[in-house]
Amino acid sequence: MDCDHDHKLDPFSSGSLWRLSRFSLEALQPLETLPWNTTLPDVSSSLIHQCADTNEKADPIWKLNLFTTHLDPPKSAPDSIIEPSIDTQSDARSEPLPELEDLDIWASGSLQEELGHVAPLKSWERYYSRSFQEPVSAYFSESGAKGFDALLAQPSTKGRDIAGRLVRDDVFIRSLLRLGLGWSSALFRYNHKKMAFERCMTDIRVSGVSLKVSCEAITQVLQCGTNMQRVRTFVRTPSAKSEDLSAVFTLRGTVAVIIYNLEQQILAHSRHVVSLLQVTTLFSRFGDLIGALAEFVEAVEKAVTDAQVISGAIKWATFFAQKFAWMENLVHEVVVRVIAPWFAFIEGWIGLRPEESALSELVASGRTFVKEEYHEDPGRLKSRPSRIDYIYLGSHMPSFIPADQAQLIFESGRSLRLLKKSHPQHPIARHDVLARAGHLRFDYVTTWADIERIQKRAHEYEARLRAEILRYHEVGAPRLSKTSDSSCRDTGESRTIDIVEKTFELFDIDDKKHVSGSAMDEKTLSNDRVSQMLQKARDPGPDSISFGNRFGPDLASSLYLSLAPVISSQARLIDFSCLHHLFKEHDVRHHLNLQWRFQLLGDGSFASRLSNSLFDPQMDSGERKAGKARGGAHTGLRLGSRDTWPPASSELRLVLIGILGDCYFSDTEPESADNAQDKRENELPGGLNFSIRELTDEEVERCKNPNAIEALDFLRLQYKPPETLEALITARSLRKYDRLFKQLLRLLRMVSVVKGLIRDSTSRESLSGDIRNVFQRFRIDAQHFVLAVSDYCFHIGIGSIWSRFQKTLSRIERCLDRGDIDGTIEAAHSVPRLRDYHEDILDQMLFAFLLSKRHSHAAKLLDNIFSVILAFSPLSKMEGMSGLRHENEGAALHLYSTFRKQTSAFVSYLRSLDPGKTSVKSMAKSGAAFSLQNEPTSVFEHLRVRLDVKDYY
Repeated sequence: MDCDHDHKLDPFSSGSLWRLSRFSLEALQPLETLPWNTTLPDVSSSLIHQCADTNEKADPIWKLNLFTTHLDPPKSAPDSIIEPSIDTQSDARSEPLPELEDLDIWASGSLQEELGHVAPLKSWERYYSRSFQEPVSAYFSESGAKGFDALLAQPSTKGRDIAGRLVRDDVFIRSLLRLGLGWSSALFRYNHKKMAFERCMTDIRVSGVSLKVSCEAITQVLQCGTNMQRVRTFVRTPSAKSEDLSAVFTLRGTVAVIIYNLEQQILAHSRHVVSLLQVTTLFSRFGDLIGALAEFVEAVEKAVTDAQVISGAIKWATFFAQKFAWMENLVHEVVVRVIAPWFAFIEGWIGLRPEESALSELVASGRTFVKEEYHEDPGRLKSRPSRIDYIYLGSHMPSFIPADQAQLIFESGRSLRLLKKSHPQHPIARHDVLARAGHLRFDYVTTWADIERIQKRAHEYEARLRAEILRYHEVGAPRLSKTSDSSCRDTGESRTIDIVEKTFELFDIDDKKHVSGSAMDEKTLSNDRVSQMLQKARDPGPDSISFGNRFGPDLASSLYLSLAPVISSQARLIDFSCLHHLFKEHDVRHHLNLQWRFQLLGDGSFASRLSNSLFDPQMDSGERKAGKARGGAHTGLRLGSRDTWPPASSELRLVLIGILGDCYFSDTEPESADNAQDKRENELPGGLNFSIRELTDEEVERCKNPNAIEALDFLRLQYKPPETLEALITARSLRKYDRLFKQLLRLLRMVSVVKGLIRDSTSRESLSGDIRNVFQRFRIDAQHFVLAVSDYCFHIGIGSIWSRFQKTLSRIERCLDRGDIDGTIEAAHSVPRLRDYHEDILDQMLFAFLLSKRHSHAAKLLDNIFSVILAFSPLSKMEGMSGLRHENEGAALHLYSTFRKQTSAFVSYLRSLDPGKTSVKSMAKSGAAFSLQNEPTSVFEHLRVRLDVKDYY
């Protein structure tokens, strides 16, 4: 029966839980019954009910349901101990009660008890009797804050007061929080003279905390408040030096956004701060961040250019990103915002965005790395605008940009404006074409993957734009559609508005909230990205970085690598377009050949006619004489055969007129219409003509001596290249051409003189048949020396060097004819590099002519040798004409001895030169781009071999 009954039992019922299990052991019976104590009093029923009531009203901690799904709204909440205001003299105000939906029910702060409420200790005695009073503990460690304060109140053995003055906890913590945010309070005030916060009372503390600990906590928060006030002052009133800088303008807005979000977060967390330890923890990372901003602000206030601000921002961000890893994202965001206006300027300068009036104003103001220069040409009409040139200012370029990249940015923008002036419809100058190509923009990235993505975008952009440029060179500019024009304009305007909104966030100090001195509303200031970064930085987690997400170079390298692909792609396309413009439309090679023919005496007909007009004694004189008419087809200056010098300007015009025009037009194509028009007007390219060189008074005196080597230094060739060609033929290169022309004119004169010495020896009156004749030996040695130097200068110093330059120009033209962009860039590299190569070619010629500073002693020695030969020339003429040998033999012997010593010293100098240091290589400005293989032979070795074939000297 029992089994049947057991089967009927419900296993999930609790009705029979009181019964013993059938499998348990049988309980032992007591040995004896316990005696009843009859003396105990009877327990009344009231006491039993009282105990039952006591159990029901026990401490709720015993009935706490941790898994409840319903929380009743609290009856009251403690007010915040700090209010959101930056008014440094305002009184404390209470905050409204927070709404229930704003509370975080999972936050640990919601379980905190009210301020000042002390929960009773739990003990069995108190559990059974609520009125039970715990005895006072005999241990000092359990006496609490009162015992600690009583101990500090005891007289110190060293006579120092270590107790201090007690301040209410809520008042002290409220003042400390206001101090950390840079606001004055009852306990701390801001000293405007010292520009720092200071204590109103130096010996204050809170109960349970020693005076030393309180002072250390105050010192930490004091520095934070001072830095906060310094940063807030910078946001409101920047220094006069940097007030107009766009980078400082942007930095003020960025710092104000950071301050506003920091204040809001501190105010939100201050509601649950009840101890000094919580205050110091709250301002730990906050103080480090504000200290970093204050240090940056202090450096920025000394800056006078945007480049200094940007360079300082990168240096500051790199340092603090390494010092505080949790600050890395935030300081990088600051750098990105500070550098954004500079990025926008570079984009406009190299043609990635439409050129606006703001960019022109920046260039005109000289606050960037580009400076405008206006040139007034003497022959230009006053009604025509002045020629504008751009000067590079390296001091205004940020330090993270290498020198070659900075020069590339400047030259690209300069070449682009040259191209726009002649071809406003060129694809690279039309922003509808750029929009179809991909609208490339600068973007700062920090990882290798993002850098590779930028490189890929730049290659795609360059490929599309290449096709547009080649199509333009073949068929011309397509007509601009209204749709593409409007879409391009809308895109540019929207991007400009977006940059202005994100960059220039200025703040008005008249705002009633005064949180950051801003006129913007809270929605504008509560930047989500900055707020999230600040929230992550405030979390007290470990300083760990996710290297998987941030695998990339350092900050400065990241900025450079983010810009380099975009700049290189744009620069290549600009350089190719400008090279095509210079070579195919303005025929720059023809103008360069013009310099070689006339400035470097490469035209044989011109050199021969010029030599005859200047030095041939058989020419008719062009001097003005009474009763004698000047003129004739064969008029010359007859230098060396006349007593008066220098010639008058009218005589120069008479002698030299027509030489340049006849030589130039005789070698050009007669069927050209432009050539025929220029020939009728007798006008040469660039206004090429003879003119007078500007000389000093000392140089003018030397020119007055017809027997001096400097007698013709006043004569020069004047040439003014077209404005477009000044990109290659610069004023510096023209000065080098002028120095070479002056030296070649001296050499041309010396060749004419030594030929005259030989003619003197063929005179019937000459005594040159005598082998001991010093005149004849001098003539032969002088002729050998001068002709050797002349042959070296024309064939080695000019001919071989210029031929290398011509090969480069021919290669560039062939690539342009084929439309080979890569081949053109490989041959010319860029317009600036080709210009530098042209100047390097001229420097090599000056080097070979001994006109460099390194060989100034040898050049002076060569001029002295020429002067000795010129001094011997009249003695040779006298010996040849009348046979006056004995009268002038002593003077000739002295001159010949001097000549031998000087020529021996000159050849010895050539022998002493190191071949490795005197070989002609293009390594000055154009670098290794156009350099050839190292030449085993020194350039001066060619001259030494010509002079000293059998070690004659």
